[in-house]
Amino acid sequence: MKRIHLLILCLFMMSQIQSQIPVQSHSFVTQIIEDYLESNQTEGFDLNTAFENLTYFYENKLNINTAQVEDLRDLMLINEIQIQDFIHYRNTYGKFLSIYELQAIPTWNLSLLQNVHPFVKCQLDPDDFRLKLKDALTSGKSQIFLKSRRVIEPRLGFHIREDGTKPFQGDPFYLYARYRYEYGQSFKAGLTMEKDPGEQLFGQASPYGFDFYSFFVYAKDLNKTIHVLSLGDFAVSMGQGLILHNDFGTGKSSWVMNVKRAGRTIRPYSSVNEVNFFRGIGTILNLGKNLKASLFLSYKPISGSLQTNTTENTDFDSFGSIRLSGLHRTDSEIIQKNTVNQTHSGGKLEYARKDFKLSFNSLYTRLSLPLVRDQALHRKFMFNGRQLVNISTDYSFRKHNFTFFGESAMSNLQAWAHLHGVLIALDKKMDISILFRDYSPEYQVLNANAFSDATLPINEKGIYLATEVRPLKNITLSSYADLWSHPWVSYRRNGPAEGKDFLIKIQYHLRRKIDAYIQYRYVKRQRNTTQENFITYPSDIILQRMRIQCNYKLSKDWEFRNRVEFSKFTHEGQQFHGFLTYQDIIFKPMTGKFSFSGRYAVFDIEHFDARIYAYENDILYEFYIPFFQNRGSRFYINTRWRFLKNYSWEFRIARSFFQNVNQISSGHNLINGRMLTEFKTQIHIKF
Repeated sequence: MKRIHLLILCLFMMSQIQSQIPVQSHSFVTQIIEDYLESNQTEGFDLNTAFENLTYFYENKLNINTAQVEDLRDLMLINEIQIQDFIHYRNTYGKFLSIYELQAIPTWNLSLLQNVHPFVKCQLDPDDFRLKLKDALTSGKSQIFLKSRRVIEPRLGFHIREDGTKPFQGDPFYLYARYRYEYGQSFKAGLTMEKDPGEQLFGQASPYGFDFYSFFVYAKDLNKTIHVLSLGDFAVSMGQGLILHNDFGTGKSSWVMNVKRAGRTIRPYSSVNEVNFFRGIGTILNLGKNLKASLFLSYKPISGSLQTNTTENTDFDSFGSIRLSGLHRTDSEIIQKNTVNQTHSGGKLEYARKDFKLSFNSLYTRLSLPLVRDQALHRKFMFNGRQLVNISTDYSFRKHNFTFFGESAMSNLQAWAHLHGVLIALDKKMDISILFRDYSPEYQVLNANAFSDATLPINEKGIYLATEVRPLKNITLSSYADLWSHPWVSYRRNGPAEGKDFLIKIQYHLRRKIDAYIQYRYVKRQRNTTQENFITYPSDIILQRMRIQCNYKLSKDWEFRNRVEFSKFTHEGQQFHGFLTYQDIIFKPMTGKFSFSGRYAVFDIEHFDARIYAYENDILYEFYIPFFQNRGSRFYINTRWRFLKNYSWEFRIARSFFQNVNQISSGHNLINGRMLTEFKTQIHIKF
């Protein structure tokens, strides 16, 4: 009876919640990724997977009575404390009677419910999830994507030289084709094809047409023993990412509680990053009620920078680095394509019972040629050779309002890396996260993606403290402090160093109307002095950012977004400032065949180190977060038209104008002029 009264109260409190279109939840996720890119200083991160799950669950609602931890993590809208509270509530009270009962979960506030609401449903009689192969092959849904884009202004690499040749062997068009077949979450298959600008179709590096092909077949719950079987291309995530994590790994961001790595151990891969995936076979086996084993084997060629040990020897007997760009446009890039074979094998043994999980992980890597890096001091302890063995153990358990997690890893039975943390739900208005890490300079790894200030979890010790406070109904205060040190030298820093990173964010959310926040971040690191001294030494660099943003829904169909952001970079007494402001207009009707979004931005940024990142709306499965520098303006317009029943066509045009430079980019990508114009178009077919 008490539970019925609680449900009536929740229905009353939630009576005004309406189904939101995905753009608001996309905004939630893009803020995480925006902050992630600022912290990791990488512009090549592939965003597709982070949003494919949102689109899938928007079209195929997730049943809250059968949803597993991995499903909730795929949404990227729910932090680990909220996931654990969800599971605990369902285990305690049984099946949910209504979607509105989610309000009764202690850490699920109204803002979270509005974000999650479009992607979930409440179904008391769950579907039969046991895979029936005949139905999977005949009753699924298919999708086709055909995409193209190009930069209008000619780049230097496409210019014909005096001898009649040109650096880029192909044309300036980007071409992409993708087919995907799905039978719910139980069976999936897909094929992806891609050609980058400058690459050839049916050329020297691509005799079979496109430069890159990716394919997969994925089945779930084949029988009581085989939980997952993946053939072709797949991604693997284990533990907290100290040895392997092919998925997007949340880290330092304004969503301060999202620090615990999570993801499906084996999932199908359908993106276009040509390096960060496995190709072969992977499986997850049920060995008992509480025991699972994951096994995988991968073999694929990669592009390496080949080298010889002697000037007389013309045969390549080693390589100096793995090429991560995936570009094969010039003669040198084509020569290095698929020159090294990479073999991976590994596994995970997991014991899970109620609120406790313990796993043992292993990864063996073998290269057909030895990796021999240059003799730079900061690479002294990095992996060299042909074989690398990584092992680890990770855990997670919950005790009352405390969720403990961590991982300890070892490379080649020599060096260690440790990461341990706790998430604390003090009450409905306050959460705390604490994370400690200790990564040896001698720890060696190739596929890691763990929480760290640097790109890889090596040569770092640190502690991260964060709080999220909800003092009033519509206000959230988030903050973190991250203190770390580097015992050994690193790139552009000839000595040990330490750093600190602080962030504070105040957010105001008014139901279905306003979402506004102000955010300040302070980062202090060390970098070699640029002064002409006999000995270079580390000196302090300080980066400060201030952002003010307001999203306002004028109606169900119209939304406006405004941002003003400032940056300040200080090094050796010099200061460089940055400024960016933009206005977004989004028209996305609940019903209707036509929608569009647009932006006009103005920026004035004095130095590369003061650059500012800003997320841009794009065509479906294209999410772009460029950085801005120099002085100028930029606009883009995205349009989408749904025609017939299962067809949609999208078009995007974007142009940047620079006032203070006469050339854009450098090398083969150089454009002589002040404008950069790009268009994209895509056709999406469902059947």
